[in-house]
Amino acid sequence: MLVEEMNLLTTVFLKLNNEKVYYPNAVLATKPISNYFRSPNMGETVEFSISFSTPVSKIAHLKERIAE
Repeated sequence: MLVEEMNLLTTVFLKLNNEKVYYPNAVLATKPISNYFRSPNMGETVEFSISFSTPVSKIAHLKERIAE
């Protein structure tokens, strides 16, 4: 089954024959779940501007903090 939709109280699974199965999340919390497919690597981008006169040491410090 594939997860089609996750809600606050239920999760909807889609079977290979396109049948939708609704499970309460309380039930799923007590069951082992295997994940055979993983999402591709994801990332976020944030654009910002800094002054040209910003010291290189401050930029390096910012890079370190972002990496943390």
